[in-house]
Amino acid sequence: MTEPTNTPAEGGENKPETFKAFASKEEHDEYVNGIVQERLDRERKKYADYSDLKKASEELAELKKSQMTEVEKMKAELAEKDALLQSKDQELSGLKLERIKAAKLAEAGVAAEWIDSVSGTTEDEVAASVAKLAARLNVESPKAAQGAGHTGHQKQNGSLSGMTRAELAEKSKDRVWYEANRDAIMKALENKEIK
Repeated sequence: MTEPTNTPAEGGENKPETFKAFASKEEHDEYVNGIVQERLDRERKKYADYSDLKKASEELAELKKSQMTEVEKMKAELAEKDALLQSKDQELSGLKLERIKAAKLAEAGVAAEWIDSVSGTTEDEVAASVAKLAARLNVESPKAAQGAGHTGHQKQNGSLSGMTRAELAEKSKDRVWYEANRDAIMKALENKEIK
């Protein structure tokens, strides 16, 4: 005895289902088990690749984890190199500033031993500081002194006359001082002002 009914089937469609009359309970159970097995098989097919997807997801997570570790390593390495670069930049800036100070002292005719007294971080600031220092030490610049017939050496206590050769040798170790006072040294030696 079969009667059609409208019940929603898989996918939301309404398909007529038929009812069967069974001769025995075993036949009925076998039919029901077949339907259940068919539905189980369909569900298993839906999730058949679940274990593969789960495995792929775990592999992806491991890959991301290893890449993050690599990225973190790269970031740490980059930070270290950046710190080293900044250190070297500061060192280079310091050396350039010392060079500017030495050059400005030589231009002003001030002995290089006064370099620690020079302040400023720009060339203009250093030049102003050297000018103040030269005024305090009462030193004429080599350019102004040459116009007046002098050689740019210090007027007080630092003059070359009366200096011994040993004192001259010691002072001449300072290359900047020597370069700034070379003409005066030669003239003082010629005039036998250095003993």
